[in-house]
Order: sequence, then C-alpha cells, then structure tokens
Amino acid sequence: MSQISNLYRLQQIDSQLDTANSKLQSIEKILLDDLSIQSAQQVVANADEQHKSLVRKLHEAENKSYDTRIKIEFVEASLYGEKIQNPKELQELQTEITSLKRLLSGLEDKQLEIMMEVEEAEEKLMWANEGLLEAQKQQIERNADLHGEKIKLLSQIDRLESERNATLPTISETDNSLYEQLRKSRNGVAVARINARACNACGTTLTAALVQATQTTGPLVRCPTCGRILYPG
Repeated sequence: MSQISNLYRLQQIDSQLDTANSKLQSIEKILLDDLSIQSAQQVVANADEQHKSLVRKLHEAENKSYDTRIKIEFVEASLYGEKIQNPKELQELQTEITSLKRLLSGLEDKQLEIMMEVEEAEEKLMWANEGLLEAQKQQIERNADLHGEKIKLLSQIDRLESERNATLPTISETDNSLYEQLRKSRNGVAVARINARACNACGTTLTAALVQATQTTGPLVRCPTCGRILYPG
C-alpha cells in the first residue's frame, strides 16, 4: 500500500475516532445531566414547604379556637355560678361572652378555610411526588439506553485505536508530522479525496497535472487552496 493510501487510511480511522469520541462526550454530558430530576425535586420541596407552613398555620388556628372555647366556658361558669350578684358585672360578663362567641365564629371560619388550603396543598404535594417519580423513571430508561450506546462506542474506539496503532508504523515520521499539523489546523481533516477533479474538502478544481501527480509514488501532493494532502482515490 502506498504512503498516501496509508495516510488516507489513517485519516479515515481518525475521522471515525473523532465522531465516536464526540458522541461519547455527548452521552457522558447527558448522563451527568440531572436537571429534570433537580427541577422535579425542587417542585416537591416547594410543595412540601407550603404544606408544612399551612399545617403549622392550621395548628395555630386550632389552638386559638381551643383557647377561646376555654375562655368562653370560664366566663359562662362565672356568669351562671351565682357567685356574682352585681347586675353590672353580670352584664359585662354577658357582653364578654357575646364578643368571645363572635370571635370564635370568626376563628372557626378561618380554621375551615385553612383546612381546605391544607387539603389542596396535600394534593399538590402528591402530584409533585408523582412527577418526581416519573422523572426518575424516565431518567433510568434513558440512561439504560445511553449506557448501552456508551459500551458500543467504547468498543468501537478501542478497535479504532488498535487499527490506528497498526497503521502508524507504515507512515514516515515526516509525513506523520505534516498530517498531525494539518489535522490541527484544518478541523481534523488532513487528507482530502479527489472527487471529479476537485478537492473534496474545499471544492477547488484541480489541474490535470496535479491530479496526475497524486497518482505517482513521488512526494505528497497538496491542494493549492486549503493545503490538505490530496488522495486520488
């Protein structure tokens, strides 16, 4: 096999390696990406905090209602206990009871309102947890497919690396140095195939003499425009 053929073979291997490594990096990035889980977890955390806040609020309302009932019972006991005979004091107690019962009614209405909010918050928390479970399930399924693809890519990369190592000794140090230099400066493509008398990389039309020169065993021929090594195909 000629030197240019060996270089073209190396280019094919490296292009496949570039593609495989790029796909592998993308897969690794996706596998590390748990934004959907984090988002679902944040929704659960917010719903849980809202629920806890309302439960605390409900307990406070229940305590206020309870304290007011106890106070009403205490005042009623004083009113009907026959220990107080002064009409003015009795009237004051009656007024206080009326006021306390009005307060209790308002507290009970508020308590009922908060209870409904707690029930709504419990439902939101339930849906948030279900959303988290669904996100975790989808991630597990997605990652299973990606792990399978990752294994295939690693196997492909290992095979290509072996082929590359077997090809390198067939290329002179000088040609390999030029090849690596062009790979870095020409977006990974150092060797371009000639297609219909044109450089397949940049599209420059080549002279017949230049095409003919690529078919000899002489020095490597490069595209006059992009500088890549030309392969006659």
